[in-house]
Amino acid sequence: MDIPYGINKDIGIRDRMEDEHAIYIIPEKGFFSAEVYDGHGGVRAAAIAAEMVTPCFLHLWSEETLKEPYEQRQICEILRETCIKTDECIVKKGLACGTTLANFYIIHDRFFSVNVGDSRIAIGIEGSAELLTEDHKPDIPKERKRIEAAGGFVIRFGVYRVQGELAMSRALGDTHLKPYVIAEPFIVEGFLGRENDYVVVACDGIWDVLDEKEVLEIARKCNDAQKAAETIISTATKYGSTDNKTVIVLDLRGYIRGIGIRKMNIINRIDMAVDIR
Repeated sequence: MDIPYGINKDIGIRDRMEDEHAIYIIPEKGFFSAEVYDGHGGVRAAAIAAEMVTPCFLHLWSEETLKEPYEQRQICEILRETCIKTDECIVKKGLACGTTLANFYIIHDRFFSVNVGDSRIAIGIEGSAELLTEDHKPDIPKERKRIEAAGGFVIRFGVYRVQGELAMSRALGDTHLKPYVIAEPFIVEGFLGRENDYVVVACDGIWDVLDEKEVLEIARKCNDAQKAAETIISTATKYGSTDNKTVIVLDLRGYIRGIGIRKMNIINRIDMAVDIR
């Protein structure tokens, strides 16, 4: 699969880098993934997720293909199970650290955006940009309601925090904050179109100071995925970001030439933490 990509990371002023990332390419399956994991409280949860999430998904997906077509689960269901299983693995290890997840999957002409936490994915659309993710913050009404219904609380300590600790309402890991901090992903499913040009996957160290239109504008001006990743990092630093920073830039321009439709088409937005009620 001819999808050029660039990756860049920066520790900021932190004493350690807690981000991880992953790229998986399986041409015979028409499969490509770009993944960013922003760890907190240590790197172990992010490292486990980077090694486990997509191999777990690929295994579960392969198992589904052995079933009769009418018995096969949708890919969104498998992605959800993957997040839950990875979280369970981290929790079984008793780790107090945790990680966000922002994964962009391409399967032929389809795409799946998956996020847990506040890392984001932006896609370029004919000179503009669109976020494919939803932040999971404890001050968002639906998140606060869920946390309080589970017996937890949200207070403001600099920013709003679950149990006065974590400034995110969803993450993989954070064993001591279960069941308030959950690993339920937000998933967007759609079809790529010829109007799409770049995708940017990044942790909050980027999004704290840059929005989706700004990062896509950088990618277009650079006209090279690796240069774009480096420029996004340097620009975020210039604008005051001191956090760990990780960014992946995908250049879809060559890939989408073989796609039959012009406009991107989003066909599903799933958040089972809300939808199952």
